[in-house]
Amino acid sequence: MSLNDIRKNFSIKNVLGEDPLKIDELPLATVPDYMRKKGGFWYWTGALISMAFVYQVVTGLILLLYYNPANAYVCTEYILRNVPYGEIFLTTHLYGAYAMVVLVYLHMFRNYFNGAYKRPRELQWVTGIILLALTIGVGYFGYSMTGDVLSADATDVGRGIALSVPIVGKMSEEIVFGNGTATSLFIRMLGLHIILAALIGALFGFHFYLAEANGMMPSQRLANYKAPAVDKDKPEYKKWFPYNMMFMMQLGAFMFAILIFLPSAVDALRAIHMAVPALFDPFPQVSSTSPLAPYVPPYPPWFLLFVYKAIDFTFFNQFGAYSSLAASTVFGGIPLIYFLLVPFIDRSNNLHPLSRPIFTAFGVLSIIYLILLSLWGVLAPGIPIGNEVVGMVLLPPFFIVMGFFLLFGRLYKKGAFKTSLAKLTGSFIIFVILLSLAVFELAMELGNMMHGVSLSNTLTVGAYGAATAFAAFGTMKSSNYAHLSMQQPKEVKGIEISQKSVNVIASLLFIISAEILWLMIQANPTNLVQEAGFGLGLGALLFILGIGIRLYRLAYYNE
Repeated sequence: MSLNDIRKNFSIKNVLGEDPLKIDELPLATVPDYMRKKGGFWYWTGALISMAFVYQVVTGLILLLYYNPANAYVCTEYILRNVPYGEIFLTTHLYGAYAMVVLVYLHMFRNYFNGAYKRPRELQWVTGIILLALTIGVGYFGYSMTGDVLSADATDVGRGIALSVPIVGKMSEEIVFGNGTATSLFIRMLGLHIILAALIGALFGFHFYLAEANGMMPSQRLANYKAPAVDKDKPEYKKWFPYNMMFMMQLGAFMFAILIFLPSAVDALRAIHMAVPALFDPFPQVSSTSPLAPYVPPYPPWFLLFVYKAIDFTFFNQFGAYSSLAASTVFGGIPLIYFLLVPFIDRSNNLHPLSRPIFTAFGVLSIIYLILLSLWGVLAPGIPIGNEVVGMVLLPPFFIVMGFFLLFGRLYKKGAFKTSLAKLTGSFIIFVILLSLAVFELAMELGNMMHGVSLSNTLTVGAYGAATAFAAFGTMKSSNYAHLSMQQPKEVKGIEISQKSVNVIASLLFIISAEILWLMIQANPTNLVQEAGFGLGLGALLFILGIGIRLYRLAYYNE
């Protein structure tokens, strides 16, 4: 019996029926094929967030069985060293939170630049921004539950911000951080962590309902860059099952592979005594009462570095006892309010980024300031920064970005960017010149850095590195478009692979997977080094699973 015969005779359809789970009866929106092909990842960041959240709930419930707020640090160490596979559960739970934060930011900014906050998705956008705030909040409280020195630093800054709230400061500090004892602190951390996670689950259900009701936003080009951009189910669209489901399984396999592989790799590096930056170390640092605690840099959660660094700006000292609150409001609260209200401020039907230059500039500046302040927090944690230095770092990007988008926005409205061979060739020449200058300056700054690392040359290298990447991307794209414009359009065929080839490759992958699984079974689930090997193996198995699903889709679905 051939593999094809086995597949036909023992398929789900033959064993359980045509649609055993009644998936076809669910009101799940179908999507065009291009959303499942190259570059389709960007349409599915919301699905990846939901997968990461489910993983967080499962691992969080397992960790909850062992967590004791009365002795948080000892409990955390016990989970790592004595609970079977406790290291994998704890470290991947932390990295799962990191993945959620990164994916939520990617999801938000992609939709922001595409104008997905415009009608009919205003309420969907607002719930998404609230989910972003809840995700950062649940990450903060989870990060603070370990009881190590970084947890103590994070809660100390949080206390200061809470106490600076007018009128209700003392009461809010007691509600969030307890009555001053360690036990009350970690009980509050645990309680708020669970409450916010439950709120995320409830609000996500509503957000998902709105996403299905409004439909996935189509390509801006197909929508002619005008809102409302609504993509309704069409007869030529393939069914949600199995096409969308298999694509989501593929993305999920790769995401979970990375999620489990990375912290296991970090543990393997620690085993050979390689240093791991405390900021991204999935393992707790020393206890806050340890003599080594003063030698650990006072890093908060990396996704809050931008707010913590703003607190160090001496400009906010003029607000006295409210300085921490003022800094958090300017760099955290006001941007959050802006993104909440942007659907009701930008009421035009324009979707192209250059047709709404001010809003696009605000989005770009948000990303720049987020990265700049975070890097600043890494390089100079807890160090006061004077007004002149703050102005030198933060003002130039504002004027450059705002001026750039206002200028190019006006040119776009005048039709200056309608493509032609002459314009594409001219842009290619400009990008080549920019690339040459950027590479030269980047090399010079890297040479200066070899003589000593400082905040100034690090930020400069980062700026020139970004300029080099931008110029290289522009050179590549303009060259490609100019080349295509000189040719007759041709039908582009994707990668093709036969079903027999996939069956052979699948057999080889199965043999490799069986070998990896056998090695994993030999690992001691309470030995940190062997457990790291188990995690590396599990990550490899998930990666192989993702490859297998990708090949299956390519051969059997032609996608």
